[in-house]
Amino acid sequence: MKNCLVMLTKTYPFGQGEEFIEDEVPILAKAFDCVIVIATSVAQGAGKTRAVPENVHVHCIRAAEVRHGLAASAFKLFPSRTFHGFVSPQEKEAIKGSPKSRAFLSYFVAKSERVFELCRQILLPYHLEAFDGVTFYAYWFYDVAVAATQLKKYCTSKSCRAVCRAHRYDLYPQCSSVGYLPLRPYLLKNLDAVYPCSQDGAACIDSTWPGFSQKIHTAYLGTHDFGLGPVPTGGTYQIVSCCHLSPVKRVKLLAQALSLLKDSGIPCKWTHIGGGDELADLKAYTAEHLSFMQVEFTGPLPNQKLMAFYRETPINLFVNTSSSEGLPVSIMEAASFGIPAMATDVGGTKELVREGETGWLLPADCSPEMLATHLKAAIACPAVEAQLLRKNCRTLWEETFCADKNFTAFAQAIQPL
Repeated sequence: MKNCLVMLTKTYPFGQGEEFIEDEVPILAKAFDCVIVIATSVAQGAGKTRAVPENVHVHCIRAAEVRHGLAASAFKLFPSRTFHGFVSPQEKEAIKGSPKSRAFLSYFVAKSERVFELCRQILLPYHLEAFDGVTFYAYWFYDVAVAATQLKKYCTSKSCRAVCRAHRYDLYPQCSSVGYLPLRPYLLKNLDAVYPCSQDGAACIDSTWPGFSQKIHTAYLGTHDFGLGPVPTGGTYQIVSCCHLSPVKRVKLLAQALSLLKDSGIPCKWTHIGGGDELADLKAYTAEHLSFMQVEFTGPLPNQKLMAFYRETPINLFVNTSSSEGLPVSIMEAASFGIPAMATDVGGTKELVREGETGWLLPADCSPEMLATHLKAAIACPAVEAQLLRKNCRTLWEETFCADKNFTAFAQAIQPL
């Protein structure tokens, strides 16, 4: 049986972003005879930045191509009663009286159709009908998932499936600026399977849009094994954070908490890995308030250099202060090296950071004062307990978040039937 996978991403393997896909694609390439990756929202001028296996064919759709004529299309849809069959009567009723939600829905449908049409044109030369089976795999439970369902309808291969993953902004309605995510009933009806990245995400789908539990399957992401990191032996307490600096990550909260350690006499070093629009502001705050301790901003690091950093540096604690998460791959990476984490209890984070076992959980609305108190407690943790935390982190990673195990199982699960 000759099978094909059509994978729809946002930017991978172009430019920066979606780094977590890098570990999955080589495993998918072993499970499928042909893999076609279409990045559907690539910035103008962004080039291919990640290597892929030989049987993976890469295409990109520029974001400008998708936006072309989108406003006009969305405006035409806005008063439409049909929305081309996408919108159920229940969804129409749910957004009745909310012009913002209806406008968002119109834009979402128009964008989804545009992405579908551009993908369809790219796929024509591949003659997918020649394959015994084709799986259309959307990495996000969003417009690309709608495109996947449409592509499946047009595919004449013997066996076709449309599946998607689900993470954070594409899964939790409260993450939307209007508190609403379009076309959930349509997607859950027309997708063959949805794979949330956490049990919390699966429970959210099941409770918010009931009736589709047989299609919802938790599928953890994972990271590769680079071995254990060196065990800290005293001296400076090393704290690390790693993320793109955006409002939802709230990294300044960590900086504010660290500033409260000024008179504690605790020798600390904080390293932040990642860039973003908030970097300049964070550096300015640090220069003013954290001159008493060592601080390093590495900027974005390629995955290879990041893994080398963890492998060579004796890190005591990884900190995540996000206001919203799916299930952070950054914490999985740290756990694989045996590094305990302190993180806000949002999304599926508690499935990875287990209070007193692999780290410490903080309330989602954690204050700088509360975080500082927890940091002091972590720093005062006896060496024997700290070593047990490190062992537990590694064990949990081996059992639950190993990329080879998780991605191999996922590749088998999404095979054409």
